[in-house]
Amino acid sequence: MWQRLVSFWFEFRHSVVAFAVFVNGLLIFKTIWGMPVNLLNLFQINNLVDVDWADVADGPWFLLGVFLMLNALGMLFRARIAWAVSVFLLIITLAFTMHFYPLLRSRSLFCAVTLIGILLLGKDFKRSSATAGGIFAIISFSILLFYASYGSLYFGSGFSPEIDNLVTAFYFSIVTMTTVGYGDIIPKTEPARLFTVSMIIAGITVFATSLTTVFGPVIRSGIGKLVKGREQAMSRKDHFIVCGTSILAMGTISQLMQRGLDLTVVTVRPEDEFPQIEQKAGQKLDLISGDSTDNTVLDSAGLAGCRALLALTDDDAANAFIVLTAREMNPDLRTVLVVNDAKNMNKIRQVKADVILSPQLFGSEILACVLNGETLDHDKLTSMLLTSGHGLFDKG
Repeated sequence: MWQRLVSFWFEFRHSVVAFAVFVNGLLIFKTIWGMPVNLLNLFQINNLVDVDWADVADGPWFLLGVFLMLNALGMLFRARIAWAVSVFLLIITLAFTMHFYPLLRSRSLFCAVTLIGILLLGKDFKRSSATAGGIFAIISFSILLFYASYGSLYFGSGFSPEIDNLVTAFYFSIVTMTTVGYGDIIPKTEPARLFTVSMIIAGITVFATSLTTVFGPVIRSGIGKLVKGREQAMSRKDHFIVCGTSILAMGTISQLMQRGLDLTVVTVRPEDEFPQIEQKAGQKLDLISGDSTDNTVLDSAGLAGCRALLALTDDDAANAFIVLTAREMNPDLRTVLVVNDAKNMNKIRQVKADVILSPQLFGSEILACVLNGETLDHDKLTSMLLTSGHGLFDKG
């Protein structure tokens, strides 16, 4: 029962924080709907002199809720960029709520707890994908469009002809941000010109960043395949799977290769960093870029026909979940798991890997033996190593 709970937590905890981010967005909508303000009236502005700016302030508040909900979808895919943007938006939400709605203490507390939660689980969000890039592009463009439209309306008297309604401001914003510039609306005053310059710079920056984020990985992958050509992958049978490129992992890889053993390395690092990994190893490696907790990635690494799987990343939680995922796919698989922080040992023991190694505990035992003047032979060192994980080397 406990093992199932641990497995469930490691598998779905990113979904839990994503749901919490989504709820924060919903709470913003509830806050707005509880006010006597009609948001649709914000898009029917004709004269800024008559505008109640307290009502207009609900516009970005509304967009903030939308952005949080969009980012929650990105976090379901473990997207790193969605995680980063969510942290930024939650900080804004917390500051906004505490300043403008000090009586909503429970919502401020929930927002703060959510923020702390996603900061603690930041290592779970490592993926970079076109989906996350698309979400980032939508959020960036929406923020820029809101800024440009209301800014154009604010400096409307400085343009010729004057910008006196939101539709014209929206039109001018799109034309300026895309650098089309028909010339039918021209900034005349210095503030209007400076604002137009800021729109152009921001527009070029957002569009360039969005295109790079969305299409960059696809283009790099295509060029890499074109330059390298078709490489013949090794036959992934009767081999070892090493998950991670930590110092321990790289040392293990070198030792296995020196003994002529076949292995496949799974890493979260992108393909353009493969040459650096191979340089550290001093030879060509069979590398796969992906999440070691993903069934598809492990299947492509030849999990069904491998001799053993070694979870050797720097993240203890990731190592535990890698073993749980692998065991679910292949119950008879032999597994090795490293514990980087000895204080996590009691939790990691629930995973019940065949071999659990703790470099910290192993090193402390050797040091204690040396200081006590005890003799260390090969058999004793081997015994100490295999019991550094509290004797979980049970399979014969």
